[in-house]
Amino acid sequence: MNNFTKGALYAVVSALGYGIMPIFTVKAYNYGVTVYTLLFLRFALSSLIFFVFFIIKRINMKIKKEDVRNLFILGGVLFTLLSILHFESIKYISSSMAVLFLYCFPLIVCIISFFMYKEKLSIGSFLALLFSFVSMMYLLGVSLNNINILGVVLSLLAALVYAIYMIVGKKAANNTSPMVTSAYSTLFGAIGVFISGMLKQDISLDFNSNAWIHILCIVLFSTVFAEIAFFKSLELLSSSNVSMISMIEPVFTSIFALIFLKEKLESSQVSGGIFVLIGLTLLIYFQNKSVSVQIIEKSRIENREYL
Repeated sequence: MNNFTKGALYAVVSALGYGIMPIFTVKAYNYGVTVYTLLFLRFALSSLIFFVFFIIKRINMKIKKEDVRNLFILGGVLFTLLSILHFESIKYISSSMAVLFLYCFPLIVCIISFFMYKEKLSIGSFLALLFSFVSMMYLLGVSLNNINILGVVLSLLAALVYAIYMIVGKKAANNTSPMVTSAYSTLFGAIGVFISGMLKQDISLDFNSNAWIHILCIVLFSTVFAEIAFFKSLELLSSSNVSMISMIEPVFTSIFALIFLKEKLESSQVSGGIFVLIGLTLLIYFQNKSVSVQIIEKSRIENREYL
Protein backbone atom coordinates (compact mmCIF):
# COMPACT_ATOMS: atom_id res chain seq x y z
CA MET A 1 0.00 0.00 0.00
CA ASN A 2 1.58 3.30 -1.10
CA ASN A 3 1.53 6.54 0.89
CA PHE A 4 -1.27 8.03 -1.22
CA THR A 5 -3.60 5.10 -0.47
CA LYS A 6 -2.71 5.22 3.23
CA GLY A 7 -3.27 8.97 3.33
CA ALA A 8 -6.60 8.62 1.52
CA LEU A 9 -7.77 6.02 4.05
CA TYR A 10 -6.79 8.28 6.95
CA ALA A 11 -8.68 11.15 5.30
CA VAL A 12 -11.79 8.96 4.93
CA VAL A 13 -11.56 7.84 8.59
CA SER A 14 -11.24 11.49 9.60
CA ALA A 15 -14.29 12.42 7.48
CA LEU A 16 -16.20 9.54 9.10
CA GLY A 17 -15.47 10.95 12.56
CA TYR A 18 -16.38 14.51 11.56
CA GLY A 19 -19.40 13.24 9.62
CA ILE A 20 -21.09 11.71 12.66
CA MET A 21 -20.46 14.79 14.82
CA PRO A 22 -23.65 16.65 13.72
CA ILE A 23 -25.71 13.71 15.01
CA PHE A 24 -24.16 13.89 18.48
CA THR A 25 -24.41 17.69 18.30
CA VAL A 26 -28.16 17.66 17.65
CA LYS A 27 -28.63 15.23 20.54
CA ALA A 28 -26.55 17.47 22.86
CA TYR A 29 -28.49 20.58 21.83
CA ASN A 30 -31.74 18.78 22.71
CA TYR A 31 -30.47 18.53 26.30
CA GLY A 32 -29.81 22.26 26.58
CA VAL A 33 -26.12 22.52 25.62
CA THR A 34 -25.25 25.84 23.96
CA VAL A 35 -23.06 26.17 20.86
CA TYR A 36 -19.98 27.64 22.55
CA THR A 37 -20.34 25.36 25.57
CA LEU A 38 -20.25 22.33 23.29
CA LEU A 39 -17.28 23.65 21.31
CA PHE A 40 -15.35 24.51 24.46
CA LEU A 41 -15.98 21.14 26.12
CA ARG A 42 -15.12 19.35 22.87
CA PHE A 43 -11.67 20.88 22.63
CA ALA A 44 -10.87 21.24 26.33
CA LEU A 45 -11.64 17.59 27.12
CA SER A 46 -9.87 16.38 23.96
CA SER A 47 -6.68 18.28 24.80
CA LEU A 48 -6.88 16.94 28.38
CA ILE A 49 -7.05 13.35 27.06
CA PHE A 50 -4.06 13.95 24.79
CA PHE A 51 -1.83 15.46 27.47
CA VAL A 52 -2.77 12.87 30.12
CA PHE A 53 -1.89 10.18 27.59
CA PHE A 54 1.47 11.85 26.93
CA ILE A 55 2.23 11.96 30.64
CA ILE A 56 1.25 8.32 31.24
CA LYS A 57 3.23 7.08 28.21
CA ARG A 58 6.06 9.55 28.90
CA ILE A 59 5.86 10.92 25.37
CA ASN A 60 7.88 14.03 24.63
CA MET A 61 5.37 16.85 24.09
CA LYS A 62 7.86 19.69 23.65
CA ILE A 63 7.56 21.72 20.46
CA LYS A 64 9.61 24.49 18.87
CA LYS A 65 8.64 28.16 19.14
CA GLU A 66 7.78 28.26 15.43
CA ASP A 67 5.47 25.28 15.88
CA VAL A 68 3.78 26.96 18.87
CA ARG A 69 2.95 29.89 16.62
CA ASN A 70 1.60 27.67 13.83
CA LEU A 71 -0.49 25.56 16.21
CA PHE A 72 -1.87 28.65 17.94
CA ILE A 73 -2.90 30.05 14.55
CA LEU A 74 -4.35 26.65 13.66
CA GLY A 75 -6.44 26.09 16.79
CA GLY A 76 -6.76 29.42 18.55
CA VAL A 77 -7.38 31.63 15.51
CA LEU A 78 -8.48 29.67 12.44
CA PHE A 79 -10.77 27.16 14.12
CA THR A 80 -12.42 29.84 16.26
CA LEU A 81 -12.95 32.08 13.24
CA LEU A 82 -14.22 29.16 11.15
CA SER A 83 -16.76 28.23 13.82
CA ILE A 84 -18.01 31.81 14.22
CA LEU A 85 -18.36 32.40 10.46
CA HIS A 86 -20.09 29.05 9.86
CA PHE A 87 -22.59 29.42 12.71
CA GLU A 88 -23.26 33.08 11.84
CA SER A 89 -23.96 32.14 8.19
CA ILE A 90 -26.67 29.70 9.33
CA LYS A 91 -28.58 32.68 10.75
CA TYR A 92 -29.15 33.92 7.18
CA ILE A 93 -29.18 30.79 5.02
CA SER A 94 -30.15 27.15 5.56
CA SER A 95 -27.63 24.80 7.19
CA SER A 96 -27.52 22.65 4.03
CA MET A 97 -26.71 25.70 1.90
CA ALA A 98 -24.06 26.78 4.42
CA VAL A 99 -22.46 23.32 4.16
CA LEU A 100 -22.56 23.49 0.36
CA PHE A 101 -20.73 26.83 0.22
CA LEU A 102 -18.35 25.71 2.97
CA TYR A 103 -17.30 22.83 0.73
CA CYS A 104 -15.97 25.26 -1.83
CA PHE A 105 -12.83 25.05 0.32
CA PRO A 106 -11.20 22.17 -1.65
CA LEU A 107 -11.13 24.36 -4.76
CA ILE A 108 -9.71 27.27 -2.73
CA VAL A 109 -7.03 24.94 -1.30
CA CYS A 110 -6.11 23.85 -4.84
CA ILE A 111 -5.80 27.50 -5.97
CA ILE A 112 -3.65 28.47 -2.95
CA SER A 113 -1.51 25.32 -3.33
CA PHE A 114 -0.94 26.08 -7.01
CA PHE A 115 0.42 29.56 -6.31
CA MET A 116 2.32 28.64 -3.12
CA TYR A 117 3.63 25.15 -3.90
CA LYS A 118 3.09 24.83 -7.67
CA GLU A 119 0.74 21.88 -7.11
CA LYS A 120 -1.09 21.23 -10.37
CA LEU A 121 -4.60 19.82 -10.70
CA SER A 122 -5.16 17.59 -13.73
CA ILE A 123 -8.17 18.08 -16.01
CA GLY A 124 -9.59 14.74 -14.87
CA SER A 125 -9.25 15.70 -11.19
CA PHE A 126 -10.83 19.11 -11.79
CA LEU A 127 -13.83 17.61 -13.60
CA ALA A 128 -14.25 14.97 -10.88
CA LEU A 129 -14.08 17.72 -8.22
CA LEU A 130 -16.68 19.81 -10.07
CA PHE A 131 -18.91 16.74 -10.56
CA SER A 132 -18.71 15.94 -6.82
CA PHE A 133 -19.58 19.52 -5.85
CA VAL A 134 -22.64 19.66 -8.13
CA SER A 135 -23.74 16.21 -6.85
CA MET A 136 -23.44 17.52 -3.29
CA MET A 137 -26.05 20.15 -4.14
CA TYR A 138 -28.56 17.34 -4.78
CA LEU A 139 -27.40 15.35 -1.74
CA LEU A 140 -28.01 18.32 0.56
CA GLY A 141 -31.27 19.22 -1.18
CA VAL A 142 -30.17 22.80 -1.68
CA SER A 143 -32.33 25.31 -3.55
CA LEU A 144 -30.60 28.46 -4.79
CA ASN A 145 -33.81 30.50 -4.78
CA ASN A 146 -34.06 33.59 -2.55
CA ILE A 147 -30.41 33.52 -1.49
CA ASN A 148 -29.36 35.89 1.30
CA ILE A 149 -26.12 37.54 0.12
CA LEU A 150 -24.77 38.15 3.63
CA GLY A 151 -25.21 34.47 4.51
CA VAL A 152 -23.42 33.41 1.34
CA VAL A 153 -20.53 35.83 1.99
CA LEU A 154 -20.12 34.57 5.57
CA SER A 155 -20.20 30.96 4.37
CA LEU A 156 -17.62 31.59 1.63
CA LEU A 157 -15.39 33.37 4.16
CA ALA A 158 -15.70 30.23 6.32
CA ALA A 159 -14.60 28.20 3.29
CA LEU A 160 -11.58 30.49 2.84
CA VAL A 161 -10.63 30.09 6.52
CA TYR A 162 -11.09 26.31 6.23
CA ALA A 163 -8.73 26.30 3.22
CA ILE A 164 -6.10 28.25 5.15
CA TYR A 165 -6.62 25.82 8.05
CA MET A 166 -5.71 23.00 5.67
CA ILE A 167 -2.56 24.77 4.47
CA VAL A 168 -1.37 25.64 7.99
CA GLY A 169 -2.35 22.13 9.15
CA LYS A 170 -0.11 20.62 6.47
CA LYS A 171 2.83 22.71 7.65
CA ALA A 172 2.18 21.71 11.27
CA ALA A 173 1.88 18.03 10.33
CA ASN A 174 5.27 18.17 8.60
CA ASN A 175 6.99 19.44 11.76
CA THR A 176 5.28 17.51 14.57
CA SER A 177 3.60 14.12 15.02
CA PRO A 178 -0.18 13.87 14.38
CA MET A 179 -0.89 13.30 18.09
CA VAL A 180 1.17 16.28 19.26
CA THR A 181 -0.34 18.47 16.54
CA SER A 182 -3.84 17.38 17.58
CA ALA A 183 -3.08 17.98 21.27
CA TYR A 184 -1.90 21.55 20.84
CA SER A 185 -4.45 22.51 18.18
CA THR A 186 -7.29 21.36 20.46
CA LEU A 187 -5.71 23.15 23.44
CA PHE A 188 -5.45 26.45 21.56
CA GLY A 189 -8.89 25.84 20.05
CA ALA A 190 -10.34 25.52 23.56
CA ILE A 191 -8.70 28.83 24.55
CA GLY A 192 -10.01 30.61 21.45
CA VAL A 193 -13.55 29.27 21.85
CA PHE A 194 -13.54 30.05 25.59
CA ILE A 195 -12.64 33.69 24.97
CA SER A 196 -15.27 34.01 22.22
CA GLY A 197 -17.89 32.21 24.32
CA MET A 198 -17.30 34.43 27.35
CA LEU A 199 -17.62 37.54 25.20
CA LYS A 200 -20.93 36.19 23.87
CA GLN A 201 -21.91 34.96 27.35
CA ASP A 202 -22.73 31.58 25.79
CA ILE A 203 -20.74 29.18 28.00
CA SER A 204 -22.70 27.43 30.74
CA LEU A 205 -22.65 23.99 32.36
CA ASP A 206 -26.32 24.30 33.28
CA PHE A 207 -27.67 21.54 31.03
CA ASN A 208 -29.25 18.09 31.38
CA SER A 209 -26.69 15.48 32.51
CA ASN A 210 -27.90 13.14 29.73
CA ALA A 211 -26.01 15.38 27.30
CA TRP A 212 -22.64 14.15 28.60
CA ILE A 213 -22.77 10.86 26.70
CA HIS A 214 -23.12 12.75 23.41
CA ILE A 215 -20.44 15.27 24.40
CA LEU A 216 -18.02 12.43 25.20
CA CYS A 217 -18.81 10.76 21.86
CA ILE A 218 -17.92 14.03 20.11
CA VAL A 219 -14.71 14.24 22.14
CA LEU A 220 -13.58 10.66 21.48
CA PHE A 221 -14.83 9.85 17.97
CA SER A 222 -15.22 13.27 16.32
CA THR A 223 -12.18 14.98 17.82
CA VAL A 224 -9.46 12.72 19.29
CA PHE A 225 -9.62 9.94 16.68
CA ALA A 226 -10.75 12.22 13.84
CA GLU A 227 -8.03 14.81 14.52
CA ILE A 228 -5.27 12.20 14.65
CA ALA A 229 -6.48 10.68 11.36
CA PHE A 230 -6.79 14.16 9.82
CA PHE A 231 -3.23 15.23 10.64
CA LYS A 232 -1.91 11.78 9.71
CA SER A 233 -3.50 12.21 6.26
CA LEU A 234 -1.86 15.64 5.96
CA GLU A 235 1.45 14.03 6.88
CA LEU A 236 1.14 11.65 3.91
CA LEU A 237 -0.77 13.76 1.36
CA SER A 238 -0.89 17.32 0.11
CA SER A 239 -3.46 19.65 1.65
CA SER A 240 -5.33 19.80 -1.67
CA ASN A 241 -5.71 16.01 -1.80
CA VAL A 242 -6.92 15.80 1.79
CA SER A 243 -9.41 18.63 1.25
CA MET A 244 -10.87 16.94 -1.84
CA ILE A 245 -11.23 13.54 -0.19
CA SER A 246 -12.89 15.17 2.84
CA MET A 247 -15.84 16.05 0.60
CA ILE A 248 -17.16 12.61 1.51
CA GLU A 249 -18.02 13.96 4.97
CA PRO A 250 -21.56 15.20 4.07
CA VAL A 251 -22.31 11.74 2.62
CA PHE A 252 -21.49 10.16 5.99
CA THR A 253 -23.56 12.80 7.77
CA SER A 254 -26.58 12.07 5.56
CA ILE A 255 -26.27 8.33 6.19
CA PHE A 256 -25.97 8.80 9.96
CA ALA A 257 -28.91 11.23 9.97
CA LEU A 258 -31.00 8.62 8.17
CA ILE A 259 -30.03 5.91 10.68
CA PHE A 260 -29.99 7.77 14.01
CA LEU A 261 -32.24 10.80 13.46
CA LYS A 262 -34.75 9.00 11.20
CA GLU A 263 -34.47 11.81 8.65
CA LYS A 264 -36.03 11.01 5.29
CA LEU A 265 -33.98 11.30 2.11
CA GLU A 266 -35.58 12.16 -1.22
CA SER A 267 -34.64 10.08 -4.27
CA SER A 268 -32.70 13.09 -5.64
CA GLN A 269 -30.64 13.21 -2.41
CA VAL A 270 -29.85 9.50 -2.62
CA SER A 271 -28.80 9.93 -6.25
CA GLY A 272 -26.70 12.95 -5.27
CA GLY A 273 -24.94 10.91 -2.57
CA ILE A 274 -24.18 8.11 -5.02
CA PHE A 275 -22.82 10.60 -7.56
CA VAL A 276 -20.67 12.25 -4.88
CA LEU A 277 -19.11 8.86 -4.12
CA ILE A 278 -18.55 8.21 -7.84
CA GLY A 279 -16.98 11.64 -8.27
CA LEU A 280 -14.70 11.18 -5.27
CA THR A 281 -13.67 7.71 -6.46
CA LEU A 282 -12.68 9.21 -9.82
CA LEU A 283 -10.95 12.07 -8.03
CA ILE A 284 -8.85 9.69 -5.91
CA TYR A 285 -8.03 7.67 -9.04
CA PHE A 286 -6.84 10.71 -11.02
CA GLN A 287 -4.89 12.13 -8.06
CA ASN A 288 -3.22 8.76 -7.38
CA LYS A 289 -2.35 8.49 -11.06
CA SER A 290 -0.90 12.00 -10.98
CA VAL A 291 1.21 11.17 -7.92
CA SER A 292 2.50 7.99 -9.61
CA VAL A 293 3.49 9.97 -12.72
CA GLN A 294 5.32 12.53 -10.56
CA ILE A 295 7.23 9.76 -8.76
CA ILE A 296 8.25 8.16 -12.09
CA GLU A 297 9.36 11.53 -13.49
CA LYS A 298 11.35 12.28 -10.34
CA SER A 299 13.01 8.86 -10.55
CA ARG A 300 13.97 9.46 -14.19
CA ILE A 301 15.49 12.82 -13.37
CA GLU A 302 17.47 11.35 -10.46
CA ASN A 303 18.74 8.49 -12.70
CA ARG A 304 19.84 10.97 -15.36
CA GLU A 305 21.72 13.01 -12.76
CA TYR A 306 23.35 9.84 -11.40
CA LEU A 307 24.47 8.78 -14.88
